[in-house]
Amino acid sequence: MRRRFAVTLAAGALAVLAVPLAASPAAASEYNNWCPVVQLKGGAPTQTAYAHIEGDWATKYKLDPVVLLARDTYADGHNVGVRLITWQADGDVKYWSWHHYYGGDNGQDFWKSTASDTQGIKAAAVQGGVFEGSDLLASCVSSKMANPIW
Repeated sequence: MRRRFAVTLAAGALAVLAVPLAASPAAASEYNNWCPVVQLKGGAPTQTAYAHIEGDWATKYKLDPVVLLARDTYADGHNVGVRLITWQADGDVKYWSWHHYYGGDNGQDFWKSTASDTQGIKAAAVQGGVFEGSDLLASCVSSKMANPIW
């Protein structure tokens, strides 16, 4: 009986400590989003690519780091790409450069960088695409996530 009480008390103490840590400003500044590219293949909707972003809101003007991932999920001979989309303080949209993966079905690549904009970054999203050469055939855009520092 005494052992069960001690274990319960210890678990309760850990839970009390975990709540402030989960609500810390650093936790609030993390950014994570994704989207699937869906195309009709054989008459059925099929996921052909996947785009993912992870990052930290460093300031009102910077995501640092930002990691973009492009995954090819369908054997169709096309390359896949991923890019960052940001919304500036005045509402203008900035489309960043595409990063392409050419390795084929069930493969992926990622790119780690930073994103800085003197006009501010009020929100961000990730865009994924399926390409024939440099021609965009299909794409997805994740939901827009606001920068919590603004």
